[in-house]
Amino acid sequence: MTRKRSIWQSNQDVGFFSIEKPNVVNGISSPYVVPMQNWDLIRVFLAVSERGSLLGASGQLGMSPPTIARHLTRLEDELGLTLFIRRHDGYRLTREGHQLLPKARQVARSVGIFSRTATDAKNPERTRVRLASGFWFSRLITAELSSFHANNPGIELDLVTGHEIADLSDGEADISIRNIRPENGALVMRKLGETLYAIYGSKSYVARNPAAREEERFQSCDWIGAAEPLASLASQVWLQEKGVRNPKLRCSHTPQFLDAAIAGVGLAILPRIIGDKEESLVRVSESIELTSKEVWLIVHERSRDVPEIRTVINWLVPLFKQISD
Repeated sequence: MTRKRSIWQSNQDVGFFSIEKPNVVNGISSPYVVPMQNWDLIRVFLAVSERGSLLGASGQLGMSPPTIARHLTRLEDELGLTLFIRRHDGYRLTREGHQLLPKARQVARSVGIFSRTATDAKNPERTRVRLASGFWFSRLITAELSSFHANNPGIELDLVTGHEIADLSDGEADISIRNIRPENGALVMRKLGETLYAIYGSKSYVARNPAAREEERFQSCDWIGAAEPLASLASQVWLQEKGVRNPKLRCSHTPQFLDAAIAGVGLAILPRIIGDKEESLVRVSESIELTSKEVWLIVHERSRDVPEIRTVINWLVPLFKQISD
């Protein structure tokens, strides 16, 4: 009788991604690995943990909610663990789910690197450069991509946008743009400038709320604030210091700040390179002083002289000069 093959295999197998199972025996955790054909289960686990519901994960994965539910059940059965608490308002990670989450993210990064390497190997005449940045900087970059590709047809750019800082040493990206200067690692960096921030509201909201232009706005106006994982942003700390404790809307994704401000929900703190260009928004303050405003371009030292990466860097430096102008 053939025994059912578990997705958790011994470390003797080859061609699999290592991940540590949370079960501990005699104080020692045992490494297990996930075979490539079960990547879909890990992908579903990550999507539900990020979106908090089957419906939200469905849009991200292109799967139906019932299919996602079946994948989750299969993964939990294989592991012998309950990864989510099912509630009427969504899915919440259990303690075991939280333990597995960072390891699942490692698997996702490894799969991404594997896939990109395979794609590059099939297309040696084209060169791919992976560029990681936050949402605000990605908007600035994408607005100029057509001119970059016109001048550099042999270079394909992968633009990776997110809150997490890309690990350059692990190959998650070739270039990273972020507002935190790294303190360690074999990295080469260049300061691109300083981001200026200000307070914005839609034209209609400011017209209805003239206090938006005065200091009393912190007590009299509706505000767009942050939920986790953005609550520790320098702009949100500054807002709390001004006495705004209960914003009308809390956003967990950066684009929502801009969308909500345009929709007239309330006032929001935005980079001036974004807010000043939105015709439907009004800037109601001068630039505000934030502790984290420097912008850094970072590459791994092993990649600094790769011609294609150097070409992208030489394009980015003058592009970002406008953030401090």
